Amino acid sequence: MKLNVAFLWHMHQPLYLDPNRDTFVMPWVRLHSIKAYTDMICCLDQVPEARATFNLVPSLLYQVEAYNQGKGDTFLDLSLKPATELTPTEQDFMLQHFFSCNWPTMVEPYPRYRELLSKRGRGTSREGFSSVRGNFTTQDLLDLQVWFNLTWVGFTGRKNPLVASLLKKGRGFTEKEKQGLLDVHKKLMKDLIPEYVKRWKSGQIEISTTPFYHPILPLIYDSDLARRCMPGAKLPRRFNFPQDARTQLARSVEYCRRILGDAPGGLWPSEGSVAPELVPLMEESGFSWAATDEGVLFHSLDTHGPHDLFQPYRVEADGKSVNMIFRHHELSDLLGFVYHKNVPQAGIQDFLRRLRSLRTDLQEMNRPPLVAVILDGENPWEYYQDGGENLLYGIYKGIVDDPDLNLVTVSDYLKEAPPTRTLSNLYTGSWINHDFGIWIGGKEENRAWEELGHARRIIEQLKTGGDEDTKNHCDQAMEYIYAAEGSDWFWWYGEQFVTDYAFEFDHLFRAYLQKAYRILGLSVPDGILAPIRETVSLRPKDEPAKFIHPVIDGHITTYWEWVGAGTVLLEELGGAMHLGKGGISGIVFGFDLENLYIRLDPREKKGLASWNPDVHLRLNIKAKNEIAIDLIPNKYQNNITWESAIFIDDVRTSREETGIECAAKDLFEILIPFSTLNALPGDELNMELESRRDGLVLDRWPRNGIIIIKVPDKDFERRHWLV
Repeated sequence: MKLNVAFLWHMHQPLYLDPNRDTFVMPWVRLHSIKAYTDMICCLDQVPEARATFNLVPSLLYQVEAYNQGKGDTFLDLSLKPATELTPTEQDFMLQHFFSCNWPTMVEPYPRYRELLSKRGRGTSREGFSSVRGNFTTQDLLDLQVWFNLTWVGFTGRKNPLVASLLKKGRGFTEKEKQGLLDVHKKLMKDLIPEYVKRWKSGQIEISTTPFYHPILPLIYDSDLARRCMPGAKLPRRFNFPQDARTQLARSVEYCRRILGDAPGGLWPSEGSVAPELVPLMEESGFSWAATDEGVLFHSLDTHGPHDLFQPYRVEADGKSVNMIFRHHELSDLLGFVYHKNVPQAGIQDFLRRLRSLRTDLQEMNRPPLVAVILDGENPWEYYQDGGENLLYGIYKGIVDDPDLNLVTVSDYLKEAPPTRTLSNLYTGSWINHDFGIWIGGKEENRAWEELGHARRIIEQLKTGGDEDTKNHCDQAMEYIYAAEGSDWFWWYGEQFVTDYAFEFDHLFRAYLQKAYRILGLSVPDGILAPIRETVSLRPKDEPAKFIHPVIDGHITTYWEWVGAGTVLLEELGGAMHLGKGGISGIVFGFDLENLYIRLDPREKKGLASWNPDVHLRLNIKAKNEIAIDLIPNKYQNNITWESAIFIDDVRTSREETGIECAAKDLFEILIPFSTLNALPGDELNMELESRRDGLVLDRWPRNGIIIIKVPDKDFERRHWLV
């Protein structure tokens, strides 16, 4: 018998739309669209006989459509801006974020891009990116704009004459060439969905899908289901909304039918997460088949033998059923994590050898065998020198040319060889460790579930017995609850995975919950105003070395008044993703025996004169008493003036009562008596700085911690004697 091989490529991005700014804050939908999403479908042209299944998540399709209708992202806006008009803040942002790619395959092969990285430095210097900004000419910045957007173009897009000419030219790009490159991005994105639809209609591919916002469906249905596969885990308060699970599935079907012209018959539940309670929902939503990992199958069987993995099953629960296939873990992971470390031919030969070996081993089966290779269809290809082109072509071609192998879509296989075995006790778990430990059970993950559950229960209460307007507001708020149910926010909490953009994921999750509260006309809980990510204590690298006595007037009155102070550069604590006029580059702080002194330095050369009047700052300092100081800009004609508001333990207090002094001219200077903080020598103060707009926290420093300052005693200067 032939061995049937089914590839299922999972294409997914969470919703990156900032609900308050109405723009995408991260560029990954656009950049993966011009690379993997385009390459993966177009490379089938090289092997027309090849068949594959593509799992398209509605939250991804929605964002592709939004780009095609004119919406942009922060990175795109900055790329479009003429290099001569970039502000210092924007230049710093570029230096931090425009090398966001896999350096060995997407920077190192290109001399000019590599040169720009070396000029910036391969790590974050102690002084931050602003210290190297002056090394970059306008042409350097223009070349950086081009290279960041050029290196992400996949092997399909590189056949475009303009893209090919830019790769050959390498440096000295013009604004016209940059605009032309970004127009190529637009064209590739515009063609993307029609390319998938065309091949689906021709029968070359099958399209499957996932619940709309990619939630972990069993946890949305009932978070206590996690106890089955995680019996010893500490779980949050129960999140139990089966109706949300049903809606995420139904909306996925509805959206695909509208955008793709038909409803997919197959389902890849987010992260392969399944539970028997979901089987009736799958059938009711119209899905004929679903897929998950081999670990779920093996835990569903009392015992398992060598043939069990290589066939589909009819899974039954509560009188409903769905056909289910199970992922071959090893083969899938080889493509995702191993072959990129080798030359393409080695990976091709190894993969085909393994398939042929399986085919030989399975000859005693009493039905046509199937091996399901299921993996991420976007991220692996960044790690292949050629974007995976030769490997994909070689594997597709090798299978098609082998008379003992048969490349199939899932539905075509099931049509020819439907299940002959039934599972009536489907295990509850995901493709990772056959449990849900990535998304629930940790301190941060549980806190996120608590906040999500609190908002969701309020909506349910308001809907019950509410008038028509209330119900309409609840329906509007639910859109943001559904988005907050997505799996990615929980994926990046905890310490299992690391990303430079963990703060942005945390920010988006909280922004969706905040938006829901505001739609309902309710106060936003404090728990989602500040980051959920665990705080850590951070001591400044430059600690105070002597007592200082600055004049609080908003100017550097004399060179000597801040000498001996400590310094924290905000780039070291995570640069701001939020771009706009103004911004703070660093915090300078020091003290004498009676007072704490703080100076906030603006990023722009014009100082506070170029501040965005919609953004105010909040400085939080905590000892036995907790003090918050709001620095609030007011625009009158073309001038910015400042006022301050002081809160002690959340109670607004006057300057006269506190002894606190604030001045804002060229920069911010603040005096806070230790007595007002109720802080004694040896006590530690916790300090953090936030930027806010309309009550919403835009950014926070440090992103994942607090700055620690120790109150001095009378021997402080003797211990830090300066010559």
